[in-house]
Amino acid sequence: MSLQEIVEGQREFFRSGATRDLEWRREKLSRLEAVLMGKREEILECLAADLGKPGMEAFLAEYHFLLEEIRLVRKKLKGWLKKKRVSSPFYFWPCRSWIERHPFGVVLIMAPWNYPFQLSLSPLLAAIAAGNTVVLKPSELASQSERLISEIIEEVFAGQGAAVVTGGVEVAKGLLGEKFDFIFFTGSTAVGREVAEIAGRTLTPSLLELGGKCPCVVGPGADLVKSARRLVAGKLMNAGQTCFAPDFVLVEARVEEEFRQCLRDVLEEVSWDAEMAGIISERHVERLQGLCVGEVEQFGEDDLARRYLAPRLIAGVDWNHPAMKEEVFGPVLPVMTFGSEEDLLESLGKLESPLAVYCFSTEEDFVEKVTGSLPSGSLCVNDTMKQFSQLQLPLGGVGQSGSGRYRGRFGVEALSYEKSVTKRYFVGKDLMEMMPPYEKSFRWIKKFMR
Repeated sequence: MSLQEIVEGQREFFRSGATRDLEWRREKLSRLEAVLMGKREEILECLAADLGKPGMEAFLAEYHFLLEEIRLVRKKLKGWLKKKRVSSPFYFWPCRSWIERHPFGVVLIMAPWNYPFQLSLSPLLAAIAAGNTVVLKPSELASQSERLISEIIEEVFAGQGAAVVTGGVEVAKGLLGEKFDFIFFTGSTAVGREVAEIAGRTLTPSLLELGGKCPCVVGPGADLVKSARRLVAGKLMNAGQTCFAPDFVLVEARVEEEFRQCLRDVLEEVSWDAEMAGIISERHVERLQGLCVGEVEQFGEDDLARRYLAPRLIAGVDWNHPAMKEEVFGPVLPVMTFGSEEDLLESLGKLESPLAVYCFSTEEDFVEKVTGSLPSGSLCVNDTMKQFSQLQLPLGGVGQSGSGRYRGRFGVEALSYEKSVTKRYFVGKDLMEMMPPYEKSFRWIKKFMR
């Protein structure tokens, strides 16, 4: 089946009106939940094969996270979609006005490889809950996950409501050449720019989840031991291959050596070769190795046969270091220092807006200054990653890190639009009929509408 036929098939199903039925949406969410639960072990096996993900990370961040979101959306969906009554001006009476949510139509979802199940199916369940149909393009780099995602979607939808398209870059480009009503893209900033340009040419609304260099600042009053542990835990989740992972750390110069020792203690404590994911491809392994220049400390041995890179610290880093020229996206942590608060804020103010800013400090004024100097999609104080680990908060970036928000209610709202409705009745006299001649009504308007 051609790409055009796949897209048109979903468009025809949307036009049938089936997806507008609330019970159809709920049934599909329930079916998706059941299929995921039945394939739990297969999901974990695929993630181990593609990324070497430890079972704990795969279970919590991909499998169970999706189940929790499905259950929340299914439970709250009716209330989220309820019409919102608003008041109407008295001179329109008798009249009622309200806001209601409507689906866009056919949604293209282009998902990345780093969290293949979560970042494919979380946007999909939001799109379905909002009443759309979906064409999903998982990443071909996570090939085992791509195969299983295709099986799951076919088992849940049988081609009616959602379809999966597999393949590489040429397939992705082909999909972007088709007509969609909404585009949801998760990936790099560079590719995100291309997607935004294509969407802009056709005025297609889009949601872009990109990346960026998320800074972590260790400032006054921070507990250095706990800060180091929480920073390492966030940095090395999925081997650092998380779009909102702390990318580099800025620490006060006076406590740099003490903090680096705290980082060493954590990194030496854990057998990371058995507890950390691998790198997605040999190309990315080589890219990360190329960033590791200068004062590099390595904790453990690499195992290139399974694309495992041991954690690394890079000290003595400045803004011209290779690791500061691009998003690291791996188990490599550049460590920088700052002398004065003014220098820190000036440096942060020159950065592109990231998905997240992390700040360790007990001084509220310092935290506010840090976060105010750099626009970001989120903030986490005295920890890492926690702001995107709960469904009551939206996930999204700003500027270079993306546009739009989703997760839970925010996903349903992002993948539907608000329609304004006013309904008048054929009773009573029209106070403002607005028909010429205007002289009499204009005198009335000037008198009462002040």
